Amino acid sequence: MDEEKKTDIMETNISPSPPSLTWRDGAIPLLALALAWLFWVCFGPENTGLPHLGILALVCAHFAAVFTVLGKRVRLHAGSLFCTASALALGLACALYHSPVFVVLNCLVILPAAAMATFALSGHLAPGLPAALWQTVRLSFAAFFTRLGRPFLALGMACRRGRAQVGQALLAAAIALPVLGVVLWLLASADPVFAGIFSGFRLDAIPEGALVRTARVLALVPFLASALYFIRQAGPAPEKTAPVRPRYAAPFLPVTGLLDAVYTVFCVIQIRYLFGGAEAASMAGGWAEYARSGFFQLVAVAVIDLGLCLLGTDAGRFASPGGRALRALLGVLLALTAVILVSAFWRMRLYILAYGMSILRLLTLWAMAVVCVGLLAAARKLVRPGFGFFRVAGAFALALWCALCLANPCGMIADYNVDRYLSGRLEQVDTFYLRNLGRDALPALRRLDGAGEPECRYLIRQLEQDGADRVPWPQWCLSASRAEK
Repeated sequence: MDEEKKTDIMETNISPSPPSLTWRDGAIPLLALALAWLFWVCFGPENTGLPHLGILALVCAHFAAVFTVLGKRVRLHAGSLFCTASALALGLACALYHSPVFVVLNCLVILPAAAMATFALSGHLAPGLPAALWQTVRLSFAAFFTRLGRPFLALGMACRRGRAQVGQALLAAAIALPVLGVVLWLLASADPVFAGIFSGFRLDAIPEGALVRTARVLALVPFLASALYFIRQAGPAPEKTAPVRPRYAAPFLPVTGLLDAVYTVFCVIQIRYLFGGAEAASMAGGWAEYARSGFFQLVAVAVIDLGLCLLGTDAGRFASPGGRALRALLGVLLALTAVILVSAFWRMRLYILAYGMSILRLLTLWAMAVVCVGLLAAARKLVRPGFGFFRVAGAFALALWCALCLANPCGMIADYNVDRYLSGRLEQVDTFYLRNLGRDALPALRRLDGAGEPECRYLIRQLEQDGADRVPWPQWCLSASRAEK
């Protein structure tokens, strides 16, 4: 008897009972089907225009599916809520404004933000990690490909739990019906006599495009269902932090000292010539050309200095011999880098005053604001090595990007250039560039037309004709609909 009890206990430990199925597990294939259909409605190859409202609908549907699948397992904290709100805000910006450039850029930002929010809500991704982006990529591959057979496994579990007839029928239908439909359609298209047998069903009358669209949706369903099943499982346990080991700080000392010396000379020149109004600026072709030259190089130098500060202020070098001297030199480096960043901003300011605002110049100002906050965060890290630099700098960059996109950037650019031109502070305005900004620039172009600019009426008519045709609902946006009135 003792041997039999031991055997039963061992078998119980080796073969645990399968987890119970819930209605959420059964709803996952339907949710995946809805998401796949909505994705191809917005981004199908037959769509000629960019989606606007469709992006917002897809983002909302994605998070609705995530919250439905997770239920009470959802992890609500600052990191997951911030990423979720950012993805929703950028989707809203796409539905509000017509700018094609920012729609494309927002899609590139929504994709990682929504993925990070999904894994943070499910507990697979800890918030605020420097390697969060890389972990998101790794988890995304695992989510899309490691649970492809989970729907069939769920049907098998249903069979083993006393619902054999229902489970087997569903499994047979899931396998046989798609294959049978494709084979019958192919045979009916190949032989008219065979198609006559099914004349009542009109298999040969099925549009080829509809079949392609259906196959396209069904091909995406298993991967989306795999991802939803993946986030249903519990996230990994938090990793224990390894003890901090001292690292060498001496190799950073001569490099930082030399950079401090070079930057000191450069900052003196900037204060003397750029900020002081000396005549040397005119030698480069005027203030605007002097401001234009070397701007991107200065921003690149600021980014390099920021990376050097992060390498020299980690916890290991903070406690190593020579760490105090390194922190002092890095503090001087940050102060000089701030002067270089101000010089770059001043150059861009002069250039904008001379030639007006553009999308690239606006994005450059956004990047400079992010670098500025990065310098402040690095200065904080000089004092406290455990300070979360990437958490603060990344959150600020994403929040500022959301604020920029929600503020109608193309409309702001057009209004800025037109206002300065009409007030006489800008010599000329590029009306064709304003036309390329999209229908968000229509109010500014109409003001130019009222001021007597000859090309504006033609450009306004072009923009109005672009929006004259009725567009599908995924391509609708608020600013375009208002511009048509």
